[in-house]
Amino acid sequence: MLLTQRQTADLVDRIVAAVHPERIIVFGSSARGEAGRYSDIDLLVVAPEGAHRRKTAQAIYRALLGSGLHVDVAVATPSDLEKYRDSPVLVYRQALREGKELYAA
Repeated sequence: MLLTQRQTADLVDRIVAAVHPERIIVFGSSARGEAGRYSDIDLLVVAPEGAHRRKTAQAIYRALLGSGLHVDVAVATPSDLEKYRDSPVLVYRQALREGKELYAA
């Protein structure tokens, strides 16, 4: 699914209001402009240091209820990204290399 400007603004507003992230990055097919009708939206949400990743992800999913968007969220802290940015088994590398920043605090 390719995001419209309105959908992008709504998505960012909901996430920022819910968890006050440092950054929001879209990656995958949506970032490459290859998303199809049934594609989900892959997001990397960079939470402040000390944030509980699972609880942050749950808050994001709750905030997006009713948006009509199919979103897959990965949550990381800045230190997670520093430590694992080049790991081939985590999505951080892909998100940081090909992603497009939607929001920065």
